[in-house]
Amino acid sequence: LSKLLEKTRQVLLLTDFELKKLFRQKQGYAGIAVIVLLVTLCAIGVYLRVYHPPRHAHVPNKFYGQMLKDLVNGVSFSLTVLLPGIYMLLPMVVGIFAAGSFAAEFQNGQVRTVSLRAVPRLSIVLAKFISLSFYSYVLLAVMLVISYACGSFMFGPTGDILIFGPAFLGKDSGIYIMDGSVAYQRLFLAGYALMSIVAMFIMFSAILKKMTMAVVIPLGIYFTSYILGALPFMENIQRFLPTRYIMVWKYTMAQDIMWD
Repeated sequence: LSKLLEKTRQVLLLTDFELKKLFRQKQGYAGIAVIVLLVTLCAIGVYLRVYHPPRHAHVPNKFYGQMLKDLVNGVSFSLTVLLPGIYMLLPMVVGIFAAGSFAAEFQNGQVRTVSLRAVPRLSIVLAKFISLSFYSYVLLAVMLVISYACGSFMFGPTGDILIFGPAFLGKDSGIYIMDGSVAYQRLFLAGYALMSIVAMFIMFSAILKKMTMAVVIPLGIYFTSYILGALPFMENIQRFLPTRYIMVWKYTMAQDIMWD
């Protein structure tokens, strides 16, 4: 028990050290700046779509604008921003920081310096994983808070939203209305997907030990797997792809969560 407590204390101290490195460096806030840019552009796009809708010959312009106003609120806007963010933006940002936190420190000798102390290598890797996972959740929380605040200011804080229920594991898809507060609580489950991205980048960083290779190769694997997972006629290989269950968080938007 004493050994376990000592190892836990080592991991906590190393995690605290890694978190301080992440948030004291200026580049640690680059991810937040990118998120602000994404939310701003999405807000402009949705605002123009709602209040200046395109003219359709078969749909009255006034009716089209009113329909969008009834459907768009702070929660639905957050969901709109989260989809491209969790699929594209956050994996790139988190992956680059994960590679920089490990592979870059291999190159400049920081990992060797830490290893000179009586600290197990597993504790070093675990501390980096915990700190980077926490950082990914911070980015996700920042994205949700900023998008919700922006959407609430422009379209109202909450309300019912339309959910296009996904077809998954033989369950039929459908369209239904969900209470906005329930949907927003479920969005935080998306964070576990980023933890798997962190694990993959740390693994390649430990193997390759070079910053450039540790960024390019896992990003290439991630996006290749993502593309193959979305293409038709790829059913026979999709179950072997590393992104097969990364995006399972979106099925929490189903009316009845399939916990099994």
